[in-house]
Amino acid sequence: MSRTPDDDKLATLLAQVDEAIELKQLAKAADLLREASQIKADDVEVKKRWLKLQNQEGAVDGAAKVLQRYLESGKDEDGHKVIQALEHIRLSPVAANAAYDLLLGADKKLGLLDELTGTLLGRQFEVQKRVAAALVSNATEVFERMFHTGTESFKAFAGVPLDNAVWSSKEAQVAAQQDVFRLCIATLMEAGVERPESLMRAIARQLAIQPDSVACLIDEDVFDVILADLDIRLDSTLRSQAMLSTSKLLEVSQQAGETLFAEFVTVRVAKQTNDDLIRAFSAAAAVFPILPAVAAKLFMTDGFVQQLVPNLERNSDAAVAGKRKSKTLEQAALELLSAACIDKACRGAIERYCTHWLLGLSDEREGVHKALAALVLAKVSEHSVDEVTEKLFVLVLQEDAESSQAIEGLAYTSLQPKIKETIASNRPLLQSLVAALKDRPASAFGTLTVFCNMTAYRQTQSEETKKMSQIKAYANSMKPTTEDPLDGEKRVTARCKKLLDHDAVPALVACCKQTRSPTSIALVVRVLLAVAKEQKHRVKMAQQGAVRLLLQIHNRTATTDKSTSEAALIERGAAHCLARLLISVNPAHVFSSGLPATSAVSALVLLLLDDSGSEQRDLLPTFEALLALTNLASMEDPTARELIVRSSFEKIEDLLFSPNTLVQRASVELVCNLMASPSCVAKFADGSKDAQRRMQILLALSDVEDLAARRAAGGALAMLTEWDAAVDAVLGAKEGKGVKSVLVMCQDDNEEMKHRGLVCVTNLVNAPDEAGIKAMATIKELGGMEIVREALKGTRNPDILKIGVELLKKLG
Repeated sequence: MSRTPDDDKLATLLAQVDEAIELKQLAKAADLLREASQIKADDVEVKKRWLKLQNQEGAVDGAAKVLQRYLESGKDEDGHKVIQALEHIRLSPVAANAAYDLLLGADKKLGLLDELTGTLLGRQFEVQKRVAAALVSNATEVFERMFHTGTESFKAFAGVPLDNAVWSSKEAQVAAQQDVFRLCIATLMEAGVERPESLMRAIARQLAIQPDSVACLIDEDVFDVILADLDIRLDSTLRSQAMLSTSKLLEVSQQAGETLFAEFVTVRVAKQTNDDLIRAFSAAAAVFPILPAVAAKLFMTDGFVQQLVPNLERNSDAAVAGKRKSKTLEQAALELLSAACIDKACRGAIERYCTHWLLGLSDEREGVHKALAALVLAKVSEHSVDEVTEKLFVLVLQEDAESSQAIEGLAYTSLQPKIKETIASNRPLLQSLVAALKDRPASAFGTLTVFCNMTAYRQTQSEETKKMSQIKAYANSMKPTTEDPLDGEKRVTARCKKLLDHDAVPALVACCKQTRSPTSIALVVRVLLAVAKEQKHRVKMAQQGAVRLLLQIHNRTATTDKSTSEAALIERGAAHCLARLLISVNPAHVFSSGLPATSAVSALVLLLLDDSGSEQRDLLPTFEALLALTNLASMEDPTARELIVRSSFEKIEDLLFSPNTLVQRASVELVCNLMASPSCVAKFADGSKDAQRRMQILLALSDVEDLAARRAAGGALAMLTEWDAAVDAVLGAKEGKGVKSVLVMCQDDNEEMKHRGLVCVTNLVNAPDEAGIKAMATIKELGGMEIVREALKGTRNPDILKIGVELLKKLG
């Protein structure tokens, strides 16, 4: 066999490697071997030099040793050890290259070869650089090698062109990205290609991460390949990757891409074959959620809908004539119609031209797409909603493959109050919906939407808002909408109770274990918040795991991007629902060492801040959060109190000035419970100017008009004055206002206030040393003895009488 120039170059490089190793120039030897590997990676002599170099470095790497053992034995046990080692350690350059060469020459039948190669390439930087170099020299060869090795290998390989750290030249990186993109498209064009989803995933990643590099390559062929893989007959994994690719493809190509999409659909529809129609309908249905305006324009093209129904009726007539009907064409058309309902004009066209066909399909005794047909009818036919809903009920109760589509149909019809009531009164249907939420992830979104519709309370409107709505209605020559009594508060509460009684909360818990979709989690939070509005529901909700679920949602959301309105809704909604539950349950029965109360504090304090996403501030979440924090602050374990003081005292202090009586009252009650914490006492009694200011505020609150706020402030002062430093702070108030305030408390008509005032005075006069002497003198000077006597005259309360008599003795 004649020698090639590559053979000569390889021989020269190997001789130079031997010389470098002999001279202990190991780095130079590694560079030369890397170059030799690019010429002929599977050459036996190259592999020998890598092993020789590895031994020269002083130690054959542990991972490489086990790798050699696995390649010789083929035992999975050895292979898993190598994978574990590669995931946690970084090999030396020589060891990494040697391992890569061993894998390149390994038996392709080894069970873990793909995972090993993918792990090595994904975790070892030296191997990534080598593959990058191979992409520059011969992209097709390394592409085919990695693709045929397996899914994991190709996934790691496809990431190399996208990793900026691997490339020293931007031009070379862009060229590599373009080569991989072209090769993916070309391979997908081949008939019967294996693992097409791996290729489509690589395309989607490229378009998502660095689309500009391949924008110049996007043409009709690229569109044809990607849109063809939206075909509903293909595997769902491939279709999902094709959907991602389509979304990014249309985003990058803009107007030109919209034109190519329209051509793809119209050309195939014009051919009139079932195969072409299925591909066209599949692509159009997939694009509707991405670019509704573009898809709707195509859908509303003159003749499109009008030709659609005759094609479908011919398909139905085929069955009547004894020929085989294409159920796949039927499904593709129905999915297109369902997707098109996102657009108002399309809904009108569907109702006008397709209703007869849809009704016939939904009534077929042996029809396999009855639910999908009923779903489309539910979206477009408001006048026949009762009839459609009855069909959907039957299909949901069957709990077969069509039930998910039937549930999606209920998500539309349950917007109507009478349908909400019908669902709530149908016990078997509720049981089926709860079971679907718990056990069938594909039905989760539709079921959550149904539950959300059923439990939605009317938004509370101020009188001003109501008047504005009426004015707008008159301005638009419309009658103001009347409120349906079936959506009244009592009706909604009754529906919430039925969901609770059918174990909806455990089903929501199970659902959240199966999904991380922000949209689904937001629906879960809305349902829980609505059910928790009724106080009688809260204990049962807590018993069924709602508190733990809400904390898990909060913790999950805390690590995600907060910039989206959905994330903010989840975070605040979960915190608000948690607040409602913790108002009505004993926190000692909910929290433990495994679920500490401090985890709830961090969620609740969020509600003390303004909601930046709301036009009008809703004070109800703030009020209920304050009540829940007050409940947590009453626990024997001090950790929750300490965290509240440390993390949110300034905000609580601001709320003491709230013009809303309920919010101010709840803030003062929280401060009262926090007085059991030395940290809170220090806020009022550490001698600082801030402490003096806070003391003045608390003293003033003890004389406000609202009795509950006044009582809470008095209780806080009674606890506070048990501390010597706090006595000094009261006595040090300007113009004797501290002592005057506690004496005013003694004169209050309310006996609880009298008792708190007498406790404060007693604490002042019992203070040690000069503080007690000063307090005694000041109280006598301000007529304290007479005030105490008057307080005792009008009461029969034994506690007040006892403390008052003792106080008079002390003052006398």
